Amino acid sequence: MRPYSTRFIAREHAGLIEFANRGLDTAGLLVAALIVTYGLPSGASRPARDWILLVLLNLLCNLLIFQQSGLYRSWRGRPFSDQLGRLMLAGFGASLVTFVVWAALNLESEISSDMILIWLALGSMLICLQRAIFQLIVRHYRRRGVNTKHILIYGAGKLGQSIAEQARLSPETGYRVMAYLDDDPRLMGNTRGDIPVIGGLTSMDEWLTKNDIDEIWVALPLDAVQRVTKVLEIADAHMVSVRLFPDLNGLALLNHSVSEMLGLPIIDLNVNQMQGLNRFIKELEDKVLGITFFILALPMIGLISLAIKLSSEGPVIFRQRRNGWDGRPFTIYKFRTMFQHQEQNGQLTQAKKDDVRFTPIGRWLRQTSLDELPQLFNVIQGKMSLVGPRPHAVEHNNFFQQRISGYMRRHRVKPGITGWAQINDLRGEIVEIDDMSRRLKHDLYYIEHWSLMFDLRIIIATLLKIFSSKKAW
Repeated sequence: MRPYSTRFIAREHAGLIEFANRGLDTAGLLVAALIVTYGLPSGASRPARDWILLVLLNLLCNLLIFQQSGLYRSWRGRPFSDQLGRLMLAGFGASLVTFVVWAALNLESEISSDMILIWLALGSMLICLQRAIFQLIVRHYRRRGVNTKHILIYGAGKLGQSIAEQARLSPETGYRVMAYLDDDPRLMGNTRGDIPVIGGLTSMDEWLTKNDIDEIWVALPLDAVQRVTKVLEIADAHMVSVRLFPDLNGLALLNHSVSEMLGLPIIDLNVNQMQGLNRFIKELEDKVLGITFFILALPMIGLISLAIKLSSEGPVIFRQRRNGWDGRPFTIYKFRTMFQHQEQNGQLTQAKKDDVRFTPIGRWLRQTSLDELPQLFNVIQGKMSLVGPRPHAVEHNNFFQQRISGYMRRHRVKPGITGWAQINDLRGEIVEIDDMSRRLKHDLYYIEHWSLMFDLRIIIATLLKIFSSKKAW
């Protein structure tokens, strides 16, 4: 008989974590209601029946919407930012339902608008704060070996090794890779890092019998996944979970996630997620923040325009055709940073760090990225987003799409004033094809992992790096 398995401890803790999250969410909403009830001048000295019913309604809506939003499943191995974004959207939905009920029942005389709005906002803040603290506590104990899952990786190639290395660098996730399996006889009996390669598929049954394994991670190229059937048969006999990590790195894919169609599971290899609700949220973000930033920047835009006009001949605004959403060309606006000149033979020469074509104020504008301010008008037009892959000149686009596989996939979203590549200092002159390839990887990562919180993170990072980037010229 096998010894007591850590697998059952992990399952027990998973249930405890889910129960704790439900309890914390409930407590956060109730504490917020108590604070508003007894802490605000508009709060009643004794809770009224309608107020109590409204609190219970909001509590029920939160628990139901959170459940449907997947907030009570395991978030092991995923960043808290993903959970936070979903918490905010689910909380907003529950709050909206509660506010509509409050307005429909005409409860203004008993429950003031400031009372209900402060309560809903405070409840959401407490839930997010409690979740963050609880996440930190769980991660702390996982680093110490509590709630650890023991992993067997089938595939000791580059993909398997990178997965094991990522698990090693993320002890807070609680994954511990115990060994590799691989059918290559040259690898059997060796180690990769400090992890042994114990044998091939024929060794799996014996090893699972003698060792406690919670999950098997299959890390194989697509042409070898037929072996998964045999892995599943062996794993089922030992009640071990199996996860597939297909090697998709060479395919330059977008949003390669598992979904369902016609009642059958499918892997999305190249699907644009910027549609439906996501598209609406992105458009709303651009309109609200774009107009706000444009109004705030008007004095700066006026001063810069005057300085450009007085310092050199030529127009204040530089216009250029670039490729936008779905590859459609549009006219981008920037402050002119160069003396007027003619390109030889209609060529388009990239700006260099010490380019003699820069005007004195133009060099400073490029270093601070303030030459991009007129693109706020592009955002208001709907041609650009605040955040997205940077648009390139049509000539450059034509050049790189012929040399880099998957290059045009960056046009699945609107181009942005700033982006994930830019805040990672991937900007400036492109000397080699690899320079653009690195930017493309960051652009595709952004498209695949887009969220409202990700955009806000990039915007804040951009504002902090305006005067510190070493690659802006």
